[in-house]
Amino acid sequence: MDEWKLVVLGLLLTLVPAALHAEDAQPFKSITYLGYNPLTGKNDAPLNIVYQAPEPGSFGQGPYPVFIWLPGTFQFYNDPMSLTFVMEMAAHGFVSASVQYNYGFLIEPCLQYNTRAASIFEPSRAGSAIAQLCTLANVNCGKGVVVAGISQGAAMAILAKNYEPNVQAVYAMSISDRNRIAIGVPQSWCLDKEHTAIPADRLTIINGRNDIFFGGQNPIQRVSGLTCPTGSTRCWHPEGNGAGWYLIQNKEVTDGSADHCYQMIGDCLPTIFDPLWFPPATQDWSLQPNLDWLASFGTKRIFARVEQ
Repeated sequence: MDEWKLVVLGLLLTLVPAALHAEDAQPFKSITYLGYNPLTGKNDAPLNIVYQAPEPGSFGQGPYPVFIWLPGTFQFYNDPMSLTFVMEMAAHGFVSASVQYNYGFLIEPCLQYNTRAASIFEPSRAGSAIAQLCTLANVNCGKGVVVAGISQGAAMAILAKNYEPNVQAVYAMSISDRNRIAIGVPQSWCLDKEHTAIPADRLTIINGRNDIFFGGQNPIQRVSGLTCPTGSTRCWHPEGNGAGWYLIQNKEVTDGSADHCYQMIGDCLPTIFDPLWFPPATQDWSLQPNLDWLASFGTKRIFARVEQ
């Protein structure tokens, strides 16, 4: 990793709360892949991946399964939120990576979601992000790949299994098939359940009720494939494995507004994580229960005892 990148990464790490597993953490490492370049329309842009391996004393020498995090539009692959996901899933026994991608605009149509998802998740292309990760010495993607993302990153996470069969489960934040401020920008033809390979029992979507982009019950239902009575705030898969969708209510978050960046206090400004979302919080919409669910490859959720 370039010296200036190490400096920036070090500064960012000072912003990540101490509740993470810093005492067990392995060093961050960096590789690149050839991602989609909107200037050329080809997969010829060198883009970054930051990753961390599990602690061998707890998880052995590997090979390990893989976790991939995809940040939202205008977010950085190595910002405090991205590194939080990386560190937490490394502490669950995964080679855990955050992948940079080129975004064009605040509002993107399906074509852009598909193009970027393919550049990340096509295993047959040697330069893809998944190919680069799967060839690491301590990785076996056959053991399973799990994916999480927020906003545009969540859209690509939902599309991941369309390209990479090893994807076992997806945790998607702040996404649906209808961007309420993007009139005329179609997103249903790629994100609705009939167009995605990830099964309904391996997909969890969590949105804020106040999300000005992707809020609403019907849009989230069409993507998840699960329908519950009108006015429901959560809808779990009948198999009981913990997949499903959750609409966070304003009263559930610290700042009183379950918005597009409900995990932060103060909307999407880089302020502070909501302690009701950040570990060790245990609400069904909190980070830890959803990463625990991902680490089970989408087969088991420990539900909160008390719903707010």
